[in-house]
Amino acid sequence: MDNSSEALYSRLIAWLLQEPVSAPSPLESQSGSAGDRAGAEWESDRLDLLDCDELDCDELTLAFSETDEAASGHKPRNLEEMQTVQNRFQALLKRRLQSEIEARPPLFPWETEISDYEPEKIDVVEQNWVPSVRLWMPQLSKLTLPVPVPEAILSQLLNACSEAVYSRRQLGAKLVGAVTNLFPDCSESLNQLAGMVLMYPSRSPGQPQSLPNSYESAAVEQQMTLAMLAAKEIIKALSVSVSPNQSPVERQWETAAGMVTLKAEYQLQGQTPKLQITTRLPRGGSLTLRTPQATATAERTYPGYLSVESFDLQANQTYPLEIRFQDLEQAPLVFAICPTI
Repeated sequence: MDNSSEALYSRLIAWLLQEPVSAPSPLESQSGSAGDRAGAEWESDRLDLLDCDELDCDELTLAFSETDEAASGHKPRNLEEMQTVQNRFQALLKRRLQSEIEARPPLFPWETEISDYEPEKIDVVEQNWVPSVRLWMPQLSKLTLPVPVPEAILSQLLNACSEAVYSRRQLGAKLVGAVTNLFPDCSESLNQLAGMVLMYPSRSPGQPQSLPNSYESAAVEQQMTLAMLAAKEIIKALSVSVSPNQSPVERQWETAAGMVTLKAEYQLQGQTPKLQITTRLPRGGSLTLRTPQATATAERTYPGYLSVESFDLQANQTYPLEIRFQDLEQAPLVFAICPTI
């Protein structure tokens, strides 16, 4: 019994949940009358093991009387009525057994009382899974800043700079736009500081004032200066300016999945300008270059090289280049490609 208790319990539950048997045809009823009487006798013998306080006593009495009548050889009024009585009896029996099992669940052989077991933990290893907010952050630890800036501030600046980097505004306006969300009520002060930040670290009267040892201990104006310095470094790292008169421009960006390398080359084939971007991704992903006329996209499943080309370019315009990793929810890493002549 100890070895088969679980199997017996499963068979009992399956029997309780099965649909009631439909009424048989007359031929089936005649051929199976002996089996029906045996089943009725079995059910009658064992019903006295159940208490009747929670059952419908009138229904149970009717089921008993008509079932016993069939078992003793008395002829039922009709076969359909007999089948209805048997089905009703089975339904009452199932209902009572279900309530008994719910009130007093059966125990395993080694148990003395009901216990709650922890669900079995399934160890699932997600390959190279990294939270999206931290995916592009390793590169920002290499920024040249006079005072370290918290990672939470840098992540907000990266998102803001990814939008500001390919706008047509001057660099000072891009810096102000990148830090505005951090200091929403200080637009006038930000505009005044932008000029000094653009000249930093040159030796001039516009060099930022002495800075504290940490971002958290800095005054608001000092925090604005540090944030703009960080934004300046991020925009510089994301900006790629190319021309036909120079060799290909290369960039590297350290990610949580590995190093991303980028090479941009701009050529004039007759009167037709051609921009070619080649990247190497540390894991599967995609590369997308967007222009007003067309979008060039390449993707791969595994780590390796991707390349896109575009001929619909205008000089001195900035175009976004998006890099994404496969199967990761993330904002893309956006470079600003600016062809010049």
